[in-house]
Amino acid sequence: MMTTNNTADGGADDVDRQRVRSWYGLSADIIVEHGLWHLVRIGRISLYHPPVVNLVLRRGQPRDDRLYLSFLHEFGHLQTLPAPIAHVLLLVATVRWRGRGIWGMLVALLAAIVAHQALWELTSESYVMVKTGPEYRRIYREHPNPVGQVAFWSSMATMAFFLSRWLMRRQAVDKAPLQSHN
Repeated sequence: MMTTNNTADGGADDVDRQRVRSWYGLSADIIVEHGLWHLVRIGRISLYHPPVVNLVLRRGQPRDDRLYLSFLHEFGHLQTLPAPIAHVLLLVATVRWRGRGIWGMLVALLAAIVAHQALWELTSESYVMVKTGPEYRRIYREHPNPVGQVAFWSSMATMAFFLSRWLMRRQAVDKAPLQSHN
């Protein structure tokens, strides 16, 4: 159950936190703050981040629904972590990193980071959909956000797929035409 904490001056600080454990045993604290920063704390590692995806997807939803789905989205990152790890390992194993030059390497690294994050956002929100089932559909039926949903799903899928594909493509090897020596 999520709890709301109070600040020292007695006012609500609008923070919901919950201790969770993933299906593979990793424990974490998840803190979802309304419109500010989210925090996922795993042991001593604190990962603060802006709720960009949640702001796009949850626009126009009542506070309770928005915080509930946002919490599940953050928990979804933990639950689906093996998929993004497999994606990173696939990129490391299949991408031709050598011979790119410094700028080519930086562009490839940036593309890998964006593709990885896009895939992780897709898997996390897919977790939310599966976990909540009909409730997810009810919330979006009662509080439609077609622009946010189309923007999220299309941009994340496009970035994950095409950047990964671009990175894993076989780079043409410069082959000088064979010249005969007479």
